[in-house]
Amino acid sequence: TVLGIARGWWGQGDVVGDSEGFRTAEAPVGNEDAASWPEYGFDDRRTRANTELALAPPFRRAWTHDAGSLLEFPPVIGDGLVIVGTNAGLALALDQETGEVRWRTRLRGRVASSAALVGDEVVFTTTSGDLDVLDAATGKRRWRLKIGSSSESSPLVADGDVYVGTLDGAVMRIDMATRRRVWTARAGGDVKAGLAASGNAVVVGDYGGQVSAFRRRDGRLAWRTESPAPPLRGPGRFYAGPAVAYGRVFVGNINGRVLALSAADGGVAWLRATDDFVYSSAAVAGETVYVGTLDGAVMRIDMATRRRVWTARAGGDVKAGLAASGNAVVVGDYGGQVSAFRRRDGRLAWRTGSPAPPLRGPGRFYAGPAVAYGRVFVGNINGRVLALSAADGAVAWLRAAGDFVYSSAAIADETVYVGSYDKRLYALDAVSGRPRWSVDVGERISGSPTVIGDLVYVSTIAR
Repeated sequence: TVLGIARGWWGQGDVVGDSEGFRTAEAPVGNEDAASWPEYGFDDRRTRANTELALAPPFRRAWTHDAGSLLEFPPVIGDGLVIVGTNAGLALALDQETGEVRWRTRLRGRVASSAALVGDEVVFTTTSGDLDVLDAATGKRRWRLKIGSSSESSPLVADGDVYVGTLDGAVMRIDMATRRRVWTARAGGDVKAGLAASGNAVVVGDYGGQVSAFRRRDGRLAWRTESPAPPLRGPGRFYAGPAVAYGRVFVGNINGRVLALSAADGGVAWLRATDDFVYSSAAVAGETVYVGTLDGAVMRIDMATRRRVWTARAGGDVKAGLAASGNAVVVGDYGGQVSAFRRRDGRLAWRTGSPAPPLRGPGRFYAGPAVAYGRVFVGNINGRVLALSAADGAVAWLRAAGDFVYSSAAIADETVYVGSYDKRLYALDAVSGRPRWSVDVGERISGSPTVIGDLVYVSTIAR
């Protein structure tokens, strides 16, 4: 018996589509209010991109708060509050300006999702199968609805109603005014992701490997599509939530498939096969996507034609996101190199290895790069933060932290903010690399800082 194994041999690989049904009028819509992020994914279509966001320097670190437990999903922001749930079953509201606790409420069960703001109320789902609705200003519970099974689905708010999924495959619409369940439908498997609004429907992927659209009015199934995949492995579960834009539903699954489906009927507009799990939910802005894979491929995908324009090779596995830098895109890799590829044709513009102790090697890049002031700023697991020339990759400066730098940098007002496993948040001068300040936050920093207004937010790995 001869057995041939090759990538994509067992089943469907890439599917290239055309521009039919691609609606540029349905591009993501932003909001100039930088202090508002009312639900997971920013808006009800879960685009995860505020295209109108304008930041106003100067920036400074304002506060930090130890929530005492794992924060599995990001907070929501509105009316001066930063609201988040913890794995210890605590709902917290922090003052956006000071970080002081405005209120805390104990919930039944863990919170493994983001909350959602609906008017003057905030909605949480929990692993005990509760939908808890609290007063956003005080944290006082207004009402609670038992939704059945455990829920890790970030509530979707659309036209005053809330849509959630559960781990027993239920999808439901809840009327916030009457506090009643309007309808309950069944997905093709367990639902871990949040739903997304798509015209007159809501869409979600499930652990049965299917994406379903349910009519918002009555919950009836509008369409259902199974992910094309290798037949011996099945279609692949959907952990990631969908994003809706341009008349398409974009979502990835654990068989390494990224799908674009027609929002009208679920038809496969295109499919892109990566080489490992896709847990990440998509962000949509503009009409071109650049991605990297764990086998070191870097590619450009045209959203209008659904075609791969080019594929290039990094110096190692690519775990980080890419960043645009003029006429190039840049990325670090697990070979310890930073590469710039020409956006037009994918040709290598420059490649720089990270300076490092010779017995340890250059250090892998897990963090993604940030580009500003003609520089590329990126850190690696040897604890080095580098500033490279965006033009030719030359090292402008290097700063050694005390431990791994998994955190991607945030840049504002000629300052580079980056966190390290040495438990410190650093503010470095973007020109020279000299420290402006650093602060011990008490726990290892893995996530990237976020700068909103005059505040810098950073999360830590809790004990």
